[in-house]
Amino acid sequence: MGLVRLYATLRPRAGGEGVVEVPWSPGDTIAEVIRELLRRRPGLQGHILDEEGQLLPYVNVFLNGRDIRHLNGLESRVDRDTELFIFPPVAGGQTPAPRRGPVRARLGG
Repeated sequence: MGLVRLYATLRPRAGGEGVVEVPWSPGDTIAEVIRELLRRRPGLQGHILDEEGQLLPYVNVFLNGRDIRHLNGLESRVDRDTELFIFPPVAGGQTPAPRRGPVRARLGG
C-alpha cells in the first residue's frame, strides 16, 4: 500500500482527502497507480489523465520529489518507499491591465 498526496483543487475532487491510500507493488508504473487512484476516487476522472490515459499537460506528478517528465513519465516505476505527489495547475496573482496606445521606449545615450 502506498500513499498518493493530492494538492489544491484535487483534494475536494477526492472527497476532501489530501492523502489517498493506493495499493501498489514494487515495479508497478505510475500509470498503474494513477489508474487505481482514479478507480478509488472517481471524482478525479478527467483531472489528471486525458481520455487516452496520458498525463494532462498542466498536471505535475512528482516521484520522490522528482518531476516524472524528467524520468520515464508515466512508465516510471514505484517501489515500496515511493512518495507520489500530484499537483493540479495553480494560478494566482494579478494580471496587469493592458496598455492602451503604443509603447515607446527611450534610448538614452
